[in-house]
Amino acid sequence: MKRSASRYGLTFVTGVFFLCFAACFFLNYPDQSATLCAENQGTLAKAAIVDHLSISHPNPAFVKECTALLQRAGFTVDYYPGKKVTVELYRNLPARGYGLIVFRVHSAYIDKYLSLAMFTSERYTRQRYVYEQLRNRVACGYIQPYNDGDAKYLTITDKFVRFSMKGTFDDTLIVMMGCAGIKKYAPKAFVQRGASAYIGWDGLVSAGHTDRATIRLLKHLLVEGQTIAGAVGKTMEHVGYESEYKSTLLFWPIEAGARTVRGRDNRIEKVARKIKILN
Repeated sequence: MKRSASRYGLTFVTGVFFLCFAACFFLNYPDQSATLCAENQGTLAKAAIVDHLSISHPNPAFVKECTALLQRAGFTVDYYPGKKVTVELYRNLPARGYGLIVFRVHSAYIDKYLSLAMFTSERYTRQRYVYEQLRNRVACGYIQPYNDGDAKYLTITDKFVRFSMKGTFDDTLIVMMGCAGIKKYAPKAFVQRGASAYIGWDGLVSAGHTDRATIRLLKHLLVEGQTIAGAVGKTMEHVGYESEYKSTLLFWPIEAGARTVRGRDNRIEKVARKIKILN
């Protein structure tokens, strides 16, 4: 099954899926505000950085700043480097209790399956995850420029999110940094699995641009305390479109735009500032 890619993901993208762009810039919900935070007051919430791109586009400065922003907001942070990004990691993420997950991963939209594909670091083989491959939950992908003999990888689709993940997300905010992350059914699949909101791009995006945009987004959300709608809109104002791809950062569902993000109870003054690299 051939797939093609451009910079930061596979180029299966043939159209743009618009999710009420105006909401990101203009909507305010003064009478409907809500806060995403740790379920147990007085405890720290957990966040994860899933960094598949550390294999092909490492950016230690991004990881350091992203971690610092999350910790400053009261999250403890688990970091998954590229080699740890596997089918089984994706499968078990909902049960790990994260309040916010940053997916710094290769991704793209597969027209054939009407689905987003999220990369793992595992080499593709027909002999693994046979049932899930037959059900289009696990697929084959490769990164462009591709030449005969280059590595192909296992990817997961939004059908995997709906039917193969274990447990449920705990009102989790999903920040999808990859290409075409908010097209079609992927946001709905994560929300159905228990996520509270989903932020992503509607088309292709380079690693450098999405890194800059994500840091800006987290500053608006976690430092300034802006709503999701406000943070996404401000991020686009400051970072703008990438000159080559013109992709837009959006969120879903629209009603989540009223929400803010908090990682801990405001009464907690001191927290441990450690990042765990998962084995």
